[in-house]
Amino acid sequence: MMFNTEDSPFFHLEKSDFSLSIWLEKWYPLICEYLDIDEKGDLNALQRILQDHKSNISKEVLEKKIKGKNILTIAPGIHLEHELDMYLKSGKTKMDFTISSNGATSYLISQNIIPDLIVTDLDGRIEDQIEAQNRGGTVLIHVHEDNIETVEENISAFSEGDFIFTTQGAPLQGSYNFLGFTDGDRAICLATYFEAYSIHLIGYDFGESIGKYSKASKINQTQLERKMKKFTIAKSIINWCLNKNNRVSNYVI
Repeated sequence: MMFNTEDSPFFHLEKSDFSLSIWLEKWYPLICEYLDIDEKGDLNALQRILQDHKSNISKEVLEKKIKGKNILTIAPGIHLEHELDMYLKSGKTKMDFTISSNGATSYLISQNIIPDLIVTDLDGRIEDQIEAQNRGGTVLIHVHEDNIETVEENISAFSEGDFIFTTQGAPLQGSYNFLGFTDGDRAICLATYFEAYSIHLIGYDFGESIGKYSKASKINQTQLERKMKKFTIAKSIINWCLNKNNRVSNYVI
């Protein structure tokens, strides 16, 4: 167990099979209940975007990039800057492939670091994610009920580069579900799904506050409380990944 989640309502799922069927039958319904999410709303949002747009690369492309590789996943936690600086100065062997979660991309861009893959639901600085894509990164755009307008407003800009639509519900043609819920845990699920050799974490703090790169705008108390509930979900999902691949670890200098 990477995170202490014994009090989590998702603890009992952490040792379940790592599969799409288990996700759809057990994880996703419980998450929807926990956060009062409308499954039909997520499905309608996905159908809406897929009417005019489809992923322009296949999952086989991602598999070739990730399978058997040492993967570095970077999240926008409060210690992101320090941990990344220590990693870059460590002199240790660098990872084969880097996955950035949403807002962490903004800090990477500021340091002239281009992630190989950006996992996002577009609530970070979208212009930085577009720049990362223009400079060679692939973008996984997560579609759900709450962000459908944002996806529609920005998809034309992302259509110039490589992108894939993902969903937290049942995937439809032109989209995929690689498991996971928040941007941070979905990055780890992705690497687990495609059988990375090892997965290393930077910026995964899960404290009582959020990192400055986590959101493009300030959040109120109600939004912060919801964010903390999402942290609860993410920790259990990462533990779930750890039970599939025991080479998941926080990056230790």
